[in-house]
Amino acid sequence: MTSIICWNNKHEDWYPGIWAVADSKVSSDAGIMTDSLQKLFVLPVNIYQGEDEVTREHSHKILSVCYGFSGSTLIGTSVKDILALCLDNLTEMNYYDESGDISKSIEGRIPSIEEIAKLTQKIAQKYLIAMGAYHPNNARCEIVVFGFCKKHNESKIYVLKNSPEQPAIVSFEEKNFWGEEYVILGDRKEDVRKEIERKNIACAEEKHWKGRAPIVALQQIIKNSSLETIGGHIQICMANRFVSRTMYISDNVDEKFFILGFDMFSDFGSLGGFSISFNPTMAIEKRLIE
Repeated sequence: MTSIICWNNKHEDWYPGIWAVADSKVSSDAGIMTDSLQKLFVLPVNIYQGEDEVTREHSHKILSVCYGFSGSTLIGTSVKDILALCLDNLTEMNYYDESGDISKSIEGRIPSIEEIAKLTQKIAQKYLIAMGAYHPNNARCEIVVFGFCKKHNESKIYVLKNSPEQPAIVSFEEKNFWGEEYVILGDRKEDVRKEIERKNIACAEEKHWKGRAPIVALQQIIKNSSLETIGGHIQICMANRFVSRTMYISDNVDEKFFILGFDMFSDFGSLGGFSISFNPTMAIEKRLIE
């Protein structure tokens, strides 16, 4: 399956807010399929105004929302693609009353994170029903939607998932993350939680790692290969009122620079007159990994 951990990183100096960390392994009953799958995404919410409603030449980003999934890769990526398509095609609606047009500002029109999560639920339900009809054993998925909600001026996390008992029903739950709680998706949740608690002790006195114990915990699990469905490489997503972005743990091996298992120089290199850059990246201090 995979593991995704979300938490309120209130100890962070640079990017305080909601953080999420995930592995990149995909496996099936036949074994490992890949160690390099992206599972956390930042999706822009774009509007088009005037002539751009037709030409789609210029968009205006009004919001960003973060998306992550565990379980079926086909469902998780398909839901993400359709959701991204919807969020990139918003045009203003006209409002009327008995006096005529009602003027409504962009700020008053911005969707809430909850509304986006409910749209995600509808899309996921469609795919789960379709896949469940043909492959009932593979119709499993957990999705997290989070970000800073401009409409309510606070951060929000929503978890969507189905269950073996009701595979065609996608539940919808808002998570409270203001304390020290962790929102964990995927399998072996208690094993992951125990490793986080253990790494909280190791990171407690580390200035830059006090709020990043879930990252260290997941990296430790990957190194130990202690949970067979979790592995690959670390990816991070963070969101606050100012910025939403992804970040990666960089692996430097034999003068090569790896991101999600890709060599940044030989696998990516340059594109036209530009370099492909994932800066900033993060490196876990070796003393924190046993």
